[in-house]
Amino acid sequence: MRKDLPAGSVKESNAAKKRHSHEKIQASAAMLLRRDGLKGTSVRKVMAAAGFTGGGFYAHFPSKDTLVKDAFSCAIQQKRRSLARTLAHARGSSFLESFLRAYLTQDHRDNLGESCPYAALLSELPRASARMRARVREDFLHGVESFVQRMGEDGQAGAREKAIMALCLAFGTLAMSRTLAGFPESDELLRIAASTSTYWRVGK
Repeated sequence: MRKDLPAGSVKESNAAKKRHSHEKIQASAAMLLRRDGLKGTSVRKVMAAAGFTGGGFYAHFPSKDTLVKDAFSCAIQQKRRSLARTLAHARGSSFLESFLRAYLTQDHRDNLGESCPYAALLSELPRASARMRARVREDFLHGVESFVQRMGEDGQAGAREKAIMALCLAFGTLAMSRTLAGFPESDELLRIAASTSTYWRVGK
């Protein structure tokens, strides 16, 4: 222990260092989950991406399942912050259409490492652990409620149903457009769904 630092300061410094390492591991896992999927995200790959050896993993997480759950929520929060900046002034009846246009873009389709984890993991989540699916449900319901609030008084009639429909349309369209990447239908899907108010009156 350094003699020029009180014991409390050393403990605080160690705690801050561990917290920083924990956040790096979680952020690396969030990126790998979206890029490589549940099966492709191993503890070894996560630790290597964060700049650590695999032996230090259990000092931060009790299991891979806990890491995956926390990384999923981390990825959700990252995407929400990104969308919040884009949709800062969108309110009321136009909010859902603004969301779809901001979400269903070529850049979002092609940038897997920073994309929405729902669309990235759509085919794998039904086979995830019960604890993981419970976390997905929790985050999804939080998203639905935040959409209802952003829609405001103009969207109170059936607001929850419209929010759920818009989210599921967004996730499914993005996942399918990735499946068709390289074919013209990939861009077509994004274009049609992003302008869906022409066919489905989300703001009415």
